[in-house]
Parts: sequence; C-alpha cells; structure tokens
Amino acid sequence: MELNKCPNCSGKLVLAKNRKRLVCSYCGSEFPLDETTKSEISGQPVNMDWFIYDWDFESLMGNESCKTVISSFIRTLNEYETSSAIESYMREYLMGFDDVSANGIREDKMRDVVRRLAPNFLPDERVILFYDDGVIIHGKTGILITNKRTFFVERKSFAEVMHVTVPYLDFSYSLGFPKVRLGDKYTKDIGGGSGFISHFDLEGAVTALICALAFEQRPDRPKIRLTGSI
Repeated sequence: MELNKCPNCSGKLVLAKNRKRLVCSYCGSEFPLDETTKSEISGQPVNMDWFIYDWDFESLMGNESCKTVISSFIRTLNEYETSSAIESYMREYLMGFDDVSANGIREDKMRDVVRRLAPNFLPDERVILFYDDGVIIHGKTGILITNKRTFFVERKSFAEVMHVTVPYLDFSYSLGFPKVRLGDKYTKDIGGGSGFISHFDLEGAVTALICALAFEQRPDRPKIRLTGSI
C-alpha cells in the first residue's frame, strides 16, 4: 500500500487520532499500521477520529457542488485543529458575502434575529455567524450558528439542533443544491433552499465547525455517522 494514497479511492491517507491506523480523508477507509509504516508516518498530521463512514462517497463526489462541500469539510478538519482556528478561517469568507453576518461584520443585518433568539441563549452562548436566506424580506429568516447550536429561523418560529447531540451528518443533493442535514432527514439543513445557497465552501467549513464544537464540548460523545448519497 502506498503510504499517502488510499487504494480504494486514491484519497490522502492520514494518521488516526489514536495513531494505530491510517484513515482515508475522503472515503473513510481504514488500514492497520505495521512497524515500518509507523516509523514512516511519525511526522504526518493526526486525523480527527470522530466519524463512522456510511456515506456513498463515490456518488457524492461525482456531483460537483457536493464535491465542493465535502472537500471543504474534509480540508477544514484536516488543516485546523480547533473550533477557534476554523472560525478565524471562515471569517475570510464572510467579508465577501453580503448575506452572511458575524460579530463586527454586517451586524445590523442579524440584529432582529439575534434579538428574537437571545432569550433562549445559554449563559455562555455566543453568535458565530448568521446566514440570511430572505428573498424579499431580509434579516428575518435564515441560519444562525452559535458555539452551542444551529438555529433554523423562520419569520415566526425557529428550530434548533444542539451540536453535542448531532448523531449523524446526512449529505445529499436536491433541486440544484447540496444538502447537509444535522441528524434528522426530515428537518431543515444547512444547504439547499434553506441553507448557504451557492456558498458551498463555507457550507463545508460550517459543517466542520459544528463537529469541532461538538467534540470540544463533549470529547467522550459518540462518533458522528457520515451518511448520504446522490
């Protein structure tokens, strides 16, 4: 087996967090290490050992928009070790998108939504970003990401998913857009018509951020199952 190449999909192999096996960054295939391989990979980055891979990786990567989301998701987790590092990375995107707000970046566009949701915040909860998906009326609907959960905001109601409770991420594609559902196939998602629309790189990075926050807040939580197909 070539050290840096997955024999199943040719993706990059990285060292698992427990340093006892190689994991493919793209399809999730795992390979045991022999003593020679252990010495050869000692300088490679440690992969986040957070996932169970049940997705149809090949079909998902065959769709260009899904490929962009998943590649961003994987790249963000591989290159940034903490949620704060991912946040800093994402802010580079925020400056260029008029429909995305954060602290110090177009805060006026998320003021109404934050005011509505603030009574539900936990004492240490803070806003990371807000995506405004309003077509006619802006600042009333969209997705609000905090350090604790994801809010799906409608004009008169909202749904929420706590990051530490996300059981799986379901990747799919519908009506021209990739979708990432946070553990319930029948609720709103952070892609598609109610998500980041054409900001597919940001969508992947936000998904990675949610995972990082989940495991930082509860390191012993169950692994997140990656599911989905086209």
